[in-house]
Amino acid sequence: MWIEQKSNGKFLFREKFIDNLTEKEKTVSVTLDKNTRETRSKAQKLLLTKIIKLKQNESRKIVPITFKDLAIKWETFYVKQVKDNSRLSIKANLKILIEAVGPESIVHKITTVYLNKKIENLVFGDRDISESYAKILKTRLKAIFEYGISHGHLKINPAVSAVIPKKIKDATMVTEFYLESNELKSLMDYLKGHNTRYYLLCQWLYLNGLRAGEGSAMQKSDVIISDDRQYCKVTGTLEYHGRKIADQVKSTETKTASGMREVDLSKKAIEIYREALSLSPHSNFLFTTSNNTPIQINALNAYLRAHKEEMGFDRNRKISTHIFRHTHISKLAEIGVPLHVIQRRVGHSSEKITREIYLHITNKMKSDTKDLLELL
Repeated sequence: MWIEQKSNGKFLFREKFIDNLTEKEKTVSVTLDKNTRETRSKAQKLLLTKIIKLKQNESRKIVPITFKDLAIKWETFYVKQVKDNSRLSIKANLKILIEAVGPESIVHKITTVYLNKKIENLVFGDRDISESYAKILKTRLKAIFEYGISHGHLKINPAVSAVIPKKIKDATMVTEFYLESNELKSLMDYLKGHNTRYYLLCQWLYLNGLRAGEGSAMQKSDVIISDDRQYCKVTGTLEYHGRKIADQVKSTETKTASGMREVDLSKKAIEIYREALSLSPHSNFLFTTSNNTPIQINALNAYLRAHKEEMGFDRNRKISTHIFRHTHISKLAEIGVPLHVIQRRVGHSSEKITREIYLHITNKMKSDTKDLLELL
C-alpha cells in the first residue's frame, strides 16, 4: 500500500492487485482525512475488501449453454407458474424462437444485433408474423435471457434493446369485418342446406356475439331457460391445443376477464338451442359432431373458406367464424344499442374493431337519415 496527499489536504491510499481474468495489474484506492496508524489500518481493510469484491465478480465464469437448452430450462421453470392455456402458447412461442435464434447458438455470444436480424426475418420473411406477435416473442426472449443471467450463462440481456420493426398494414375496409344482411342470409341458407350442425353453431355465434371458442365450448348446462329470463352463461372457451378431440374440455375462464358474462337470448336463439339439443343427446357440449365431440373451429373455418364462392362471396373475401361476432355488433349498432352496452354483451372492455364497426354503422345511419330529410 502507498499513500499520496491530495491538494485538498486529504490522503489517497492505494493498493495493487492482479486481475484474475486478464492477469494484469490493477489499482484500487480509498480517500481518508488523515494519515495516522489508525487510518492506515482502516485503509488496508477497506482496500482489501474492494480487492476481494472485484476478484469475486471477475472470477465468476460464464457457463456455456445452447439457446435451445436454456429455453427448455426456462420453460420447465416458468410453466409451473401459469395455467394450461398459457403453457401451450409458451410452447408454440419457444418452437418459433428456437428455430429462429438457432438451437445450437451459444447464449453468451448472442448479441442484440443478431437478435434484430432474426426478428426482422420473422416479421418480413416466410413466417410473416405481426408486430404484436413479434412483441410477445421479444418478451419471451427477455425472460429467457434474464433466467440465463441468474444462472450464470451470460451477463447482459441482449433482448432488452432488440427492436421490433414497423410493418405497413394493408388498408382494410371496415365493411370487410362484418356481413351485410343479404350476405348473412346467403351464407346461412347455404349452411342450412348443406351442414346443419355448422349452421346451428354459426347462428349461435351470430345471435349472441360469441367468440368461436366460447360457442364451441358451450355446455347444455350453460343455457338457462325460465319464465323470468332466458340467457346463456359464457364462462370459458374450448381447450384444444395439444389435446386429442376426445380430451378437449371447456376452460374455467374466457379469453379476457371482461369475457365472463351472461348473454340474454332471443326467441331465435332459443330455437337454435333446442334444435342443437336434439342433435347432441349424448354429450355435455351443446354443439357437437355426429361423433358427439365438440365442433372443431379449424374445421369449420376451413369449410367456410372452401365453400365461400358457392355462398356468393368473392374468392378474395376473408370469411371465418369471427365474422359472425362482428356481424352481431353491426346489427346491434343498427338498432341503436349504445356502444358500452354492446361491449358488455360481447365481452369487450375495449377493442378497436368493435368501435370502428359501431362508428361506421352509426355514421352510415346519420348519412341515410340526412338523405331522407330531402324527401320531406
